[in-house]
Amino acid sequence: MDRIDAVLHYWFGHVEETSLPSEHRTWVWFSGDPVVDAEIKEQFQEDFDKVVSGEHADWENTPRGNLALIIFLDQFSRRIHRDTMKAYAQDAKALDLCLRGIETQHDHMLSLMERAFFYFPLMHSESAEMQSLSLRAYEMLLSLSFPEVRPAFEKFLDHAIRHHEIISRFGRFPYRNKILGRVSTPAEEEFLKNAGTLFE
Repeated sequence: MDRIDAVLHYWFGHVEETSLPSEHRTWVWFSGDPVVDAEIKEQFQEDFDKVVSGEHADWENTPRGNLALIIFLDQFSRRIHRDTMKAYAQDAKALDLCLRGIETQHDHMLSLMERAFFYFPLMHSESAEMQSLSLRAYEMLLSLSFPEVRPAFEKFLDHAIRHHEIISRFGRFPYRNKILGRVSTPAEEEFLKNAGTLFE
């Protein structure tokens, strides 16, 4: 349990359900800063390897443990292996954990901010069905949020909408093509020229 607490404390800090995440917290989540990547590698590489090998499969039995597994496989994988094929290698496992957690209602036992990251594997999926489920999940979080935190959950929903639009248009995320050795279509190449800030 100590390592579950360690990863969740690192990722969420002292964010409470009724308070907006700090500027530092959003920087850790979304900046892509190499310093953050290095920090995650230093503190959690050993844990990450154990999660990938299945040594912490029992964490799935609790809501917080399930969330910790998803953070490792969906978020930390992208930072430990940034700009390589391995960044996405754990997406299927993360999605499976997310879906099973929804089925057992583990997500309902977490704070809204924790749930936002519990559902990220849906948003990262290249499946149209999962993208539709992602939209419903983030719409639900926004509807449940208090007025003081609505701006944060509006941003999460906007993020989900943008992912959904890309999958609806291309059936995949074009910005992953080069890393995954996929050939971009002319339409995807045009999109990448004008896409601005890309997702992970």
